[in-house]
Amino acid sequence: MSLSFNLIRWCMTLVLLPALLLMGGIAGATDCGTQVAMKGKDGKMLRARQFDDGSIVVRAPLAVNPDGGPASYTVGDHGFTYMANGLDAWRNGKRETCDGTCTRAFKVAEAAGFAAGTAEFCVFGMEVEPLKPNQERTLCPAGAVVGNGRGRLVLGEMLQTVGSGNVQAYRSTTSLQHIVSGQRRYLNSETIPIAVTPRVDLLGHIVWVGGAGMHGTYAIVGDKGPAFGEGSIALHQLVREGSVTSQQPGPIPAAKRCIDGEMALKPPFESRPDGGRSDRCKAGYTAKSDADVRAYVGIDHDLDFVIMGKATLERKANVIQTEVTITSIEGIARAGGYDDDAIRRMIACLKD
Repeated sequence: MSLSFNLIRWCMTLVLLPALLLMGGIAGATDCGTQVAMKGKDGKMLRARQFDDGSIVVRAPLAVNPDGGPASYTVGDHGFTYMANGLDAWRNGKRETCDGTCTRAFKVAEAAGFAAGTAEFCVFGMEVEPLKPNQERTLCPAGAVVGNGRGRLVLGEMLQTVGSGNVQAYRSTTSLQHIVSGQRRYLNSETIPIAVTPRVDLLGHIVWVGGAGMHGTYAIVGDKGPAFGEGSIALHQLVREGSVTSQQPGPIPAAKRCIDGEMALKPPFESRPDGGRSDRCKAGYTAKSDADVRAYVGIDHDLDFVIMGKATLERKANVIQTEVTITSIEGIARAGGYDDDAIRRMIACLKD
């Protein structure tokens, strides 16, 4: 074999080597993008990298964010999340974290129909409408004001409870909406896998979530929050169980506690008795207080998130122009070229 032929073969190998490595699933330094700043729920910086196509891979635990679900917030505070998680106190034109005083004041304002003279609240997790006809909404940072005759919460569905009664829900919101049967609707946390992001530019992107021996699933980045690492009820169910199931909200009267409806709860759902942890159900125990069903059981160990730079849903402003479903989310990811191998290659860049 001539020296010139060996030289040509060596040069061709140098040219093709990066492509061959990528096809074989081996990521070199240039294939793993650059480190990017992503903050988690605990305030700590997460391990994350961003690629040339805009994709981001990040490793984080997964807390529950029920916003957008029909049973997220209810009259009487019996929803899957507490009312205090969807609003703050609004005092002297300033937004203050909703504490115990705020919670008690909200119950008073709610009972009085948010009329003049009641306390004011800055609401960001529920839909708000003016209390009076032809009145403009009073805005607060990232939300609108309810109470003192300035606004009220919009009612949602009447829901059947675990205790066989009914509870009136408030309409919960998400940053993005979609078109269902020709109407704009918020993304439903109970049926759609949704990831939360602190970055507005990532809204509408498809993300793969999985790892740690759990089920891998596609989701949509559909809501904004203060940190990365929150997901909808449906996302939690898909990662844990591989399927989505419905769950009725509380309250559960003491007389109907510690039977099938309460004992059969699966994460992310759990029973939160009014009497505290000491009144939790156990074999042979008779409950002493009512309980609510809350979606609060997160996944504490790290999962892998692959946010796909070129897989997004078409939207105008904050409205996705088609109905978002589990099937349509995966279809957009596949159409964008993000198959299982591409996902594995990006996750491999998060070296331990």
